[in-house]
Amino acid sequence: MKYRNFLHTILIILNIVSLYFIIDLFSYDEIIGYVLSEGKRSSDPRDLAYLLFVTSLSNLYFLAFIIMERAFESNN
Repeated sequence: MKYRNFLHTILIILNIVSLYFIIDLFSYDEIIGYVLSEGKRSSDPRDLAYLLFVTSLSNLYFLAFIIMERAFESNN
């Protein structure tokens, strides 16, 4: 039981840290990458940031659902 609580805590912390980096990624207009043979290549990170944002929020939602389900289950 203690191992499960520790794992849930680590997952919550990692998802919150990833949300910080995702929100920071929203502030970039474009990312420029320098390729050796072709010169410059730029891309818009917003689509990837939206995908990562939704994924991280859904991870937190389902983790909170599991924790609440087990908390109410142990009371009965």
